[in-house]
Amino acid sequence: MTLREPVRLVARLSDSLRPIRREVGGCYRKWSLERRIPSFPRDSVVPLSTATDVLLLSSRCARDVGPQIHIPEVAFARSLVDRGRTFAVSDDPSTLFHKSVVWFLPAQFISPRLWDHSRQVYEWALGLEEQGNRLLCSSDEVLYWENKVYMHRKLAEIGAASPETRVLTSATWEDAEFDIEPVLIKEEHSAGSKGVHYFARSAEAREFVKRYSFRPTESLLMQEVVRGATRDLRLTMVGDRMIRSASFWRIKTSDTSNRNWTTTATTYGSVVKHGDVPESVVPLAAEYLQTLGIRTAGIDLMWIDDDLSGEPLILELSPYYQPNPPKPKRYADSGYKQFKKEPYAKDGYFSQQYLVYSEIAAAILDQGLF
Repeated sequence: MTLREPVRLVARLSDSLRPIRREVGGCYRKWSLERRIPSFPRDSVVPLSTATDVLLLSSRCARDVGPQIHIPEVAFARSLVDRGRTFAVSDDPSTLFHKSVVWFLPAQFISPRLWDHSRQVYEWALGLEEQGNRLLCSSDEVLYWENKVYMHRKLAEIGAASPETRVLTSATWEDAEFDIEPVLIKEEHSAGSKGVHYFARSAEAREFVKRYSFRPTESLLMQEVVRGATRDLRLTMVGDRMIRSASFWRIKTSDTSNRNWTTTATTYGSVVKHGDVPESVVPLAAEYLQTLGIRTAGIDLMWIDDDLSGEPLILELSPYYQPNPPKPKRYADSGYKQFKKEPYAKDGYFSQQYLVYSEIAAAILDQGLF
């Protein structure tokens, strides 16, 4: 036996044990989560044949699904029970016809995942609707998920205030005016801070687009940087109501602001602060959502020079979002990033997130949105 053969044997053993590790790790996470949030109300579930409302358990339909998809499912199920509404559960979409179906979107819902993954999810939702079902979120609402070009076109159609934004394609970018400084180039299907490119000079942005390899049908967004803004507001809306526990500021620190430009993501050191949301943004956001036909969304807002007396600009909105809950008192001296690193603690991120999802579910049901 050569020296390399034991190495290959160890590698093969490692590969064969990987599914076992994944299964054991998944069982441990499931056990840890079940200690922190209420159990699923199985005794309240009725047969599919007698139900009008159905909770589609997407947590069983996708691979490698983490706790953050199970949490909203439990919160919504218990909110239905609290209101005396019967419901069925299913993990088989092919059996659902003429039902009201609520479903929550896992990160890896469609597999294998194509570049235009938002289109995959949209067509899946559309197919479920073509079976006679009414969805939350609907296929029309899903179109806004991680599809920046569609989203900004619709915002422009309804006259919503947003930073100056231009759509660039492989066929049109050479005729575009690159006269915005500083400027962001945003990729079409991206989330968080991924796919966002900052340029201090418009000539640099033009050179980037010139060298960019456009995919078929792909567009880029050229967008102005909001002048003097060091914070943005995540406003979580259900119908005409703000969910206060899921609405918060992301604020750049002095260290962050003095470095090269970044987004307000906590990854770059921004702090999260709940509360102090201007009441004036709520009716404006509610009007936008009603016009667009979206029942619930996480909306990112920013103000020029951080002047809250001015008009808020919509950066993005999405019908699927992860609501960041307020930190408990014992985390008062810790950063939000640290709080999220202890999700399974007694009053950690997941247990607090469950409370927020319960508030969101209650608002959806009490307003008759499902």
